[in-house]
Amino acid sequence: MVRLSAFALLALAALTACSSDGTPVATNASSASMSVAFNELSAAGEEWLELYNNGSSDLDLSNYAIADTDKTSGQPRLNKAMRFPAGTKLPKGGFALVLLGKDNSTPGPYSADACLPGIAKGCFYALFSISQSRGEAVHLLAPDDTSVANVIYPANLEFEAGVGLSACRIPDGTGNFTTCTQTPAATNAEP
Repeated sequence: MVRLSAFALLALAALTACSSDGTPVATNASSASMSVAFNELSAAGEEWLELYNNGSSDLDLSNYAIADTDKTSGQPRLNKAMRFPAGTKLPKGGFALVLLGKDNSTPGPYSADACLPGIAKGCFYALFSISQSRGEAVHLLAPDDTSVANVIYPANLEFEAGVGLSACRIPDGTGNFTTCTQTPAATNAEP
């Protein structure tokens, strides 16, 4: 198994949660410990990414966004960012699945039948793609477009498209990235 040790878990613990209209939500000790992580990414074949809430309570993702990186500026590319609709909640211990490279699509949410085969819950669509061959940074943006978490899809994974493998964290949300069996919107597993 290939261990990819250059990735740090970035958390939202320092941020104030926002309601669906962008106003601050009352916080307490348990909400301060909420965090989300890029948990699994696949750029081999069907492109998708997964967020995981390893916090102690549900997380309101309303108006948060996911974006790839502008090749010229190195900053998050806002014009193709996928913004979560008002009312989007990520349950404690839950997963949010985002399919990538969905040209001319709205973010969703979409029902399970419009997602990947075998997915029990729905997903979201993003316009951007990530590169398997050169690696690429992906950002989670707060409602004010500041980057609150990011991850670099590794360019040196040792598998090819269509073999059912991905880059994921084991255990979910906290481990280092490694090569895994694809488990979109589910607990990560070693190959």
